[in-house]
Amino acid sequence: MRRRPEFLGGYVQRRGWLHAIPTLAMLGIVFALSIVVMILRDPVVNVGLAVVVVACGLSARLPLSRLVAPLSRVWLLLVALVAVQLVFQGWYVGLQVATTLLTCLLAGGLLLLTNTIAELLAAFTVLARPLRLVGVNPERVALAAALMVRSIPYLADLFAMTGRAAAARGLEGDIRARTVPVFLRSVQYAYDTGRALDARGLVD
Repeated sequence: MRRRPEFLGGYVQRRGWLHAIPTLAMLGIVFALSIVVMILRDPVVNVGLAVVVVACGLSARLPLSRLVAPLSRVWLLLVALVAVQLVFQGWYVGLQVATTLLTCLLAGGLLLLTNTIAELLAAFTVLARPLRLVGVNPERVALAAALMVRSIPYLADLFAMTGRAAAARGLEGDIRARTVPVFLRSVQYAYDTGRALDARGLVD
């Protein structure tokens, strides 16, 4: 059976030096990079960092197609962001927003390509341990992170399928035809997920 592509990419078996970096350290690097691009908001810096991210992935023998896979899902969003900002705030602001999102997506994709979900959840659990002091269960924080990671590709695929269905009916310009099915099926997805967790005794 053909493997369904994932929004930010799926784990690639160990190939190079990036896999040797501890998950917590990788999380810290991605977090720091995201903070830098969001504070500076400089399109030139953002594009430069995006190139560095891709170069690091290639040097770790990751396939280029997997590194840039997130862009195939969001290129239309990036174009729309630039267009909207061009109308309301100018082309430079549009480039700021689009390149910031681009760099963060590539960095997040690199993180998921070099770390398994289990490794990421273990890292989230470690980071959430101090929350025990205020009565928060770290394992539940990790579970919430797992659900978020699992939901992103589903919702991205749902949005794409709804768009294709609307276009097939000649309703590609109808915002309701594109958004209402996504909303309804997202609610159903959340309801089904909640029932599955409850059946396994994972929620109160």
